[in-house]
Amino acid sequence: MTPLLKRKRLLLEEMQMPVNQQIRQVPGLYRKRVGDIVITAVNDGIVPLPPEVMVGMAPDGVRKTLTGRFRPAEPHVTVGAYLVEHGERRILIDTGSGSLMGPTLGKVMQNLAALGVSPDQIDSVALTHMHADHAGGMLDGSGAAIFPKADVFLAVEEDRHWYGGEPPTDAVGVSEQVNSYSGKLRAAYAGRWHLIAEEEILPGLRRMALPGHTPGHSGYMVSSGDDQLLIWGDITHVPVVQIAHPEVGMVFDVDVEQARATRKRILDMAATDGLAIGGMHLEFPGFGHVIRNGANYEYVPDLWLPEM
Repeated sequence: MTPLLKRKRLLLEEMQMPVNQQIRQVPGLYRKRVGDIVITAVNDGIVPLPPEVMVGMAPDGVRKTLTGRFRPAEPHVTVGAYLVEHGERRILIDTGSGSLMGPTLGKVMQNLAALGVSPDQIDSVALTHMHADHAGGMLDGSGAAIFPKADVFLAVEEDRHWYGGEPPTDAVGVSEQVNSYSGKLRAAYAGRWHLIAEEEILPGLRRMALPGHTPGHSGYMVSSGDDQLLIWGDITHVPVVQIAHPEVGMVFDVDVEQARATRKRILDMAATDGLAIGGMHLEFPGFGHVIRNGANYEYVPDLWLPEM
C-alpha cells in the first residue's frame, strides 16, 4: 500500500462516527431542467484525501485555501453521477464507485432507488472514463452487469488505453484497481459496448473529448432547444482549489500537463459562454456556472429551487 493510500485509509477511519452520533442527510438527489431534458445529480458520497494528492500546490497551501473557504483542511472529494431523462429514455452518465472505494461512497444505487428508478430502467450508460469512482458501480459482487439492458458508451481513446496492450500502471495504484475489473466489465456488457468519438451518441447528448486526466476522458454536452449544459467529468476534483487555481492537478492525472491545459480551456469556455455545468466532483448538488473574478475563475453554484 502506497503512503497516500495509507493516509486515505486513516482519514476514512476518522470519518466513521459512532452510529448514535451520526446525522444522516436525505437522499442525495437534485434535478435540473435543460429544455425538454431532465437531469438529476445523483450523489455517490464523499471521500477524504490527503492534500498531497494535489500537484502544483504545496500541502500547506491546499490546507490554507480550503480552510479559507470554510472547508476541512483535508480535501473532501464529492463523487456523483447524472441521470439524463429524455422522453422515455434514461441515460446514466457514470455509475459511482459501487463497493470499490470504501464505506463513505457507493450511494448511487440507493439514491436512484429513492428516485424510483431501478437498474433495469437504465437504457444507456455513458462513461466519462474508467476510474473506479465512475465505472465501479457497473458490476455486482459476482461480476454480473448491474444494468441488464443498458448499452455502454466509452471513448475510443479510453478503451485503447485500458485494453489496447499492456495494462497501464501508476505510482498510486489507480491503474491497478481499474485493471482488476476492466476485463470483467467488458465481458459483462459484451454486445452492448460501444466505442465513440466526438459525436452525438443519443439525441441531445454529445461526447466532448477532454483528455489529460485519462487519454479518453470525456465530457457530455446536453442540449435541448436553446438550452445546454456541459457535464465535464473530472475537470476538477477539488473545485474550491482548482477553479481558482486551474494550474493545480492531481496525482491521478495520467498526463498532468494535458489535464491542466484542458482544465484552463474548459474554464475559459464556460466563463465566456455562460455555460451551465455539472461535474462528478462538484460539491453537491453539482450544478452551477463559472465566472471570471479578475484574472481568476470562481464557481457559482445553482440556487436550490423546490420546483424546476
